[in-house]
Formats: sequence, structure tokens, C-alpha cells
Amino acid sequence: MPDAAPGLRERKRRATRLAIQQAALRIAIESGWPAVTVDEIARRVDVSPRTFFNYFPSKEQALLGDDPTLPAGPALDAFRAGGPTGELLSDLAVLLVHAAEELVDDRELLAERQQVLRAAPELFSRRMASMKEFQAQVEDAVTERLTATGADVDEASEVLRRRARLASLVALAALRHAWWEWSDGGSATLLVDELQRSFDELGALVSRSLV
Repeated sequence: MPDAAPGLRERKRRATRLAIQQAALRIAIESGWPAVTVDEIARRVDVSPRTFFNYFPSKEQALLGDDPTLPAGPALDAFRAGGPTGELLSDLAVLLVHAAEELVDDRELLAERQQVLRAAPELFSRRMASMKEFQAQVEDAVTERLTATGADVDEASEVLRRRARLASLVALAALRHAWWEWSDGGSATLLVDELQRSFDELGALVSRSLV
């Protein structure tokens, strides 16, 4: 579940960040993504181009939104050390929930982004590259955890790498499943809640024989 509600300043920052993305996507849908300019985005949001660059480094990034990334700090440290529960899948769920809390969970905006990406192979390739980088981050974190906990201290490094890669790919599959369920649903369920549910269902599947 999300932590404490953000303060007024943080809510305003998130609102402006969301408005910039909405404006960029609407322009792309109306005129094609090459027609998107920082000046036009800023005009529609009623901010200065300088303010735009306080939020995004380029118009392409405004169209793509935030790249997924693991949270820095206590949550990542706890995972690497073997916590918080000691169960790998459960702890991956906790870590990815922390990461998902920073992602936009506006269904309409995400549907528009998918529309733009389908029409723009260049942007789609960048999105796929960012997901591959995120998968590598998760794989590295799992490798560090397996090494730090000593659970596989006698295993060859190649075995550790294979297990860490498998765990990272399974985690991203659960994340994708959660996103599909959330984006297709009509309820007010939060993306982070759907992610936790997907991991719970995954845990239930792997904890018993399928019949």
C-alpha cells in the first residue's frame, strides 16, 4: 500500500508533471509525434519552457513518461539484505510496489500513450530499451541478495546469474500482468494494489501443484 499521502507541494508537482504528459500526448494524437514541441506543450499547460525542463529533459521523455526504476534507499537496501520477509517473491513484490508508487496511474493517459507508441516505432523502441534496463536493475538486485544472504554461497556465479535473471523476468511478468488487469478494469483499484494482487496469485500458483 502507498505510504503517507503527499503534501500540497508534492501534489502540485505531480499535477504539473501529469499535465505536461497529457499535453504532449494530445498534440501527438492530433498532429503526430514529430509535431510535438516543448514550446507548444508549455503553452498548453501554461508554464514556461524552462519549467518544462524542470520536469522532463526532452519532448520524447514527456511522451514516454517516467522510466521504471527501483527505489533508492531503505526499501532497496532491505531487499538486498534478504528482507523484509525472507521470501524472494514476496520481497520482490514489496520492492516493485515501492517502484510503482512513483508511476502515473491515470488510465486515460496510459491508453493515449499506448496509442502514440503504436504509431511511433522510434518511441516504442525507447520504451523497450527502458524496460530492458529496468529488468537488468532487478536482476542485479536479486544477484546481490543471493550473494549477501549466503543462500547460494557454494553455487557457481553462472548459476546465480541464471537464477537472478529468471527471478527478474518472473517479476516483470507479474508487473505486466498487473498492468493489464488494472488497465482493463473499470474499478477504482490502484495499480500498486493490482501489483500486490498479481504477486499474491503468483505465490499461490508456485506454492502448490497445479491440477
